[in-house]
Amino acid sequence: MPELSLTTFFNGASTAYFAINAFNLLARPKPTRLQKLLGAVCVYWTLATAKDMLLLVPGGYTQRMLDAVLIADGWSAVTFACVLFELAMPGWVTWRRTALLALPFAAFTAVYALAPCAAVASAYMAFLAVFGLAVLLAGYFKAAVYMSYIYENFSDVERMDISWLKSVYVADFVYMSLWVIVSLVNVPAADSLIYVAGIVLWQITLHYCADMKPVRPESYAETGTGDIAGDEPEYAFAVQMEAIVENEELYLDPKLSLNQLAERLGTNRTYLSKYFNNVKGTTFYDYVNALRIHKKSVPLMQEHPEYAFDYIARQSGFNSLSTFQRAFRKYTGTTPGKFIGIKCKGD
Repeated sequence: MPELSLTTFFNGASTAYFAINAFNLLARPKPTRLQKLLGAVCVYWTLATAKDMLLLVPGGYTQRMLDAVLIADGWSAVTFACVLFELAMPGWVTWRRTALLALPFAAFTAVYALAPCAAVASAYMAFLAVFGLAVLLAGYFKAAVYMSYIYENFSDVERMDISWLKSVYVADFVYMSLWVIVSLVNVPAADSLIYVAGIVLWQITLHYCADMKPVRPESYAETGTGDIAGDEPEYAFAVQMEAIVENEELYLDPKLSLNQLAERLGTNRTYLSKYFNNVKGTTFYDYVNALRIHKKSVPLMQEHPEYAFDYIARQSGFNSLSTFQRAFRKYTGTTPGKFIGIKCKGD
């Protein structure tokens, strides 16, 4: 049948896609924790897509087999949860936590093995819907907390930023919706959509995770000078901080962190973070990048409009041109190109 041939092709392509990515991730000389997790996930998906070949053998496409495959496919939700939670809460994934996530899936699998019927499969579908929604909501909330942390503590968040997870949430929702629809219609050709959607979903994830180095949030319980218990604390270091950061041009250090600045001032991160939030009305990230733009980038572009933007970015303390361009637009209201154009016209 042509539709089975099409499904077979996409099934093979999907299996090969995950196998290749699993090898590329795990065969690296020094894979990061995130890369190891993604490699393990790709190994799982290689096996999960390969097992669908059982449906394509003569007499294999039966309701009984479809329900069994449905039960097995549901386990993929655990891989989604592990990746989302590890990105939003670096260091979260452990064998114990993964086993706890997988426990209800194991229970449903055991029940279906003992009493294979449509009722169990329907209950499983309902559970998957609740589980998927809970994971997306929890992941979204934890990602917001993580993003707040890195913007309060680092001036360079290029390889920590997970704002792109919004794209993954959308792709994940589309994939789960297609999976539910295809599971209900039971048309072999429709399975091709699932394979294509799965490749798109994980390609988006792997693309953004390629150079990611998430940081594990540290406790804010360390001590330092200054009493932060009062309702209106006095930030004795304020004048000193302005002098050190601006006169010594600490903001030009691409790796400058809140912790480094706190140590230089003889205070702690909590106290300093409160100062930025309560007094300056900004985050450490925005404070430093605003200085980079106004104190370095703008004067440099005014004096040397012929300089390339990537050079200006590096000289201003930015690790990438894209980060510089976003920051420039945010703090000046225009793009570097338009700024140079206005400057040239003014001259």
